[in-house]
Amino acid sequence: MEVPIFYSNKRFIISAFLCGALTWTVPVLAEHSWGDYHWARTDASIAFDLTVVNSTTDDWDNLVSYAMTDWTASSAVNLIEDTGGSTSSRVRRKCKGPEGKIRICNLAYGFNGWLGIAGISIDPNGHITTGYTKLNDSYLNNSAYFGWRQSVACQELGHNLGLDHQDETFDNVTLESCMDYQDPPYASPNNHDYDQLESIYDHEDSYDSFVSDGGNDGGGTGCNAPPGKGCNKSGLPQNNRDIGWGVSLGRRGNFETFMRIDPDGTRHVTHVIWAE
Repeated sequence: MEVPIFYSNKRFIISAFLCGALTWTVPVLAEHSWGDYHWARTDASIAFDLTVVNSTTDDWDNLVSYAMTDWTASSAVNLIEDTGGSTSSRVRRKCKGPEGKIRICNLAYGFNGWLGIAGISIDPNGHITTGYTKLNDSYLNNSAYFGWRQSVACQELGHNLGLDHQDETFDNVTLESCMDYQDPPYASPNNHDYDQLESIYDHEDSYDSFVSDGGNDGGGTGCNAPPGKGCNKSGLPQNNRDIGWGVSLGRRGNFETFMRIDPDGTRHVTHVIWAE
């Protein structure tokens, strides 16, 4: 199916087809933080710089850049793109986020049922320490799903920041947000997403769980977390950190969340978008 894409004012409207129940009620906007997961930061007065290592291939670069620009419009976080990420198939298949950073990858991961995955690791204090996003080319390079590429990239990065979905009913009135279940999909955040991020990050923590490279100016905060906290994993066992998604916490339509807990208390949470 041919999918029209319209570009206007740094926002995309993407049309695609997805089956769902038909309803015309307007959803009530609710808090949509994801389990209160968030990156720790010691200074809440300014946006923090969170590095996204771009390990996608050239055909995804513009889509990733647009998604990062959209999320950087928030006053809470600046997504800083590291364009030097390896694009080897080995790195993209594993797509492990570096400590204190996010990695985003694409690959033909196979016709295994999912379009995209967002994963985060959480220390025992509830702070995100690393994140990754996988974009499944096996589906997303198919014309039937091509219009979902920008929306999936946007939504999975939103999960990496600590956001859940705004609404989980397909085919109702659009909220014009990539964090909304809708047909057709929308490719960018809306003001409610930005408000939610400001609410999530309106407090200060005792350490930073991210590593800032400082963007183009070369400055950065490094990692100031104590041993075993946030971005400082020195001396901690690496028990099964890359094995499996763990136990399902429930499926809602085309979306499912899994959790695995390591012996050291680190939780690994995975959000999956299943294909039709």
